[in-house]
Amino acid sequence: MAVRVGKALFDGWVSLELPAGWSDTFIFRMSPTDGLPPADYAQVIKSLIPAVLKLRKSASVWVQIGGEATGASWFCQAVCRALRGLPAPVAVTSASVPPQIWDFSFYPWTDSQPLASPPIAEPYLKGRNLNLAALSCLRVLARADCAYTAEVASLVDRDLKAVRKTLHSLEEDNLVQLMENGRYPYWMLRRPGLSTALRSWGLPPGQAFPCRKERGRPACKERGNSKRKTQSSSGRHRRTARLWPAWLRKAWPQAKIWAGWTEVACGRTRPDALCWGLLDGYETLYWLEVESGNASRVELRNKTLRRVNQALVYARGFQMRLVFALLGRPWVCREAVRVFRDLPNDVAAVVEDWKAFGGLPVPNWGKAAWR
Repeated sequence: MAVRVGKALFDGWVSLELPAGWSDTFIFRMSPTDGLPPADYAQVIKSLIPAVLKLRKSASVWVQIGGEATGASWFCQAVCRALRGLPAPVAVTSASVPPQIWDFSFYPWTDSQPLASPPIAEPYLKGRNLNLAALSCLRVLARADCAYTAEVASLVDRDLKAVRKTLHSLEEDNLVQLMENGRYPYWMLRRPGLSTALRSWGLPPGQAFPCRKERGRPACKERGNSKRKTQSSSGRHRRTARLWPAWLRKAWPQAKIWAGWTEVACGRTRPDALCWGLLDGYETLYWLEVESGNASRVELRNKTLRRVNQALVYARGFQMRLVFALLGRPWVCREAVRVFRDLPNDVAAVVEDWKAFGGLPVPNWGKAAWR
């Protein structure tokens, strides 16, 4: 049951029996399919902890990772890495595995007997008639600012017609708004929809959360003195990035895609899109770079080499296999594929025309492929 500490709400609380006594541990549940990349999701916890410690100095946090990918390592490790330096002990495990003392970032405060539970509270979204499909769409729009129906469907991994029906239902509930833009209307969150998405991630009312947004240029902006919203997401670069999860699922039905996001913070670098799943039985990161070709051939080759090395360093830091994909104009593909020489056996590179949605060459570990 949910518990409250000041304004912060947690999914539960437990007094764990540890070697030195009983802990004061608050439970925070998250899933890779909740619409936030791991480093951004960790920021939710970091924003809650200072206020909690003022009222409960003995507090520790148990982050439970749920979802289909239970037992996989990258998401848990990435959350742990993002929570380093937190002033409260934190343990990150799968939802079904109770933490051991060595799972905590440092030794939790303990008492000689079990502690009393903090006040029970109602969950933020209790009583709201929202199913998981509707909530997933709100979460995607909370990151994207505005998006086309196909982009939302790609990021929530649902059928296009079903997502369109869900979005129109949300519009009737005054949670989203359909914005007319010529032939291709797009969706934006209304204020109640944004509040619902933030509460679903565990943010209390009034808590700022700038990490929720995609990095880079805002997807929507005002032009001149007009109040009419215009889109920068109409560009092929951003659209290609948002369609990356759907592109992968169509191109490689044998691959498993657990989750995907755009503009993901991966250490000091940021791929245009990142998916996480299984390929050939290996836990794999599917790293995407979209290249428009607004550079000289030399600059393009240098940039591609730098990006693939950054991706490799990041994946190696988690002992993960890496598929590095570059999508762009045909001449860009011809230049970029020359860069991929002597690839390690845990890396596969693929290059494809950014107009060929759902088309990718067969990945080959240690090699580059271009159709």
